[in-house]
Amino acid sequence: MPRSAVIYTSPDAFAGLKEEARRKFAHLPLKPYTFSYGQRTDAGSVRVRVTEVLDGALAQEWVRLVERGEATPASSADRDVRRRTFEELMADADRARREACLQLVSPTIVEVNAQALPFPVFPVIFEQYIAAWNTFSDALIGPWKDGLDHVRVTDFRISCVASPFGPGSQGWVKLEMEKGRTEGEIGLFNALLDFAFYCGTGLHTEEGLGQTRRMERGAK
Repeated sequence: MPRSAVIYTSPDAFAGLKEEARRKFAHLPLKPYTFSYGQRTDAGSVRVRVTEVLDGALAQEWVRLVERGEATPASSADRDVRRRTFEELMADADRARREACLQLVSPTIVEVNAQALPFPVFPVIFEQYIAAWNTFSDALIGPWKDGLDHVRVTDFRISCVASPFGPGSQGWVKLEMEKGRTEGEIGLFNALLDFAFYCGTGLHTEEGLGQTRRMERGAK
């Protein structure tokens, strides 16, 4: 079940949590979790977003921090605290809206033909979303995938920014699916973009890169 939680903790506790996650999932090429960067607060703690695309992947670890008094969870009112099943993401996906704007919140690096590129190449990105979905969900994506070949970038504002893993892209990209596509294809397009909030985009999402959110209509 895709889940996004937010905790406030110390930099040392966050480093320990990341190390636990690395050890736990070192054998998996595709990680079932992401971390945001730790954002420092005025109180000296860091705000961290933890996501899971495999139910309970890291819940035990960060809840243990809370129980030991080493972390405080954000309330359900926080906009980054969410939980959706794969079935809900697909069932609730908009089947009419062909346009979307995706915000790359942290530096994003995409691998194309074994080369790391600091620009969001969307055929590759959609392949990544589908791979994560099919790896961790029983509701496999089969039909309508060909419709994603008819998605185009219509506008973007991207900056090249530094990251610990090399240059990455940060900003927003507007996407549009061509007219004449089926409701199933449009629904898959929107379900995957909603899923991106949980699985992240590109490489090193377990280290804070590729944090992704969908921008609402009219947002700047």
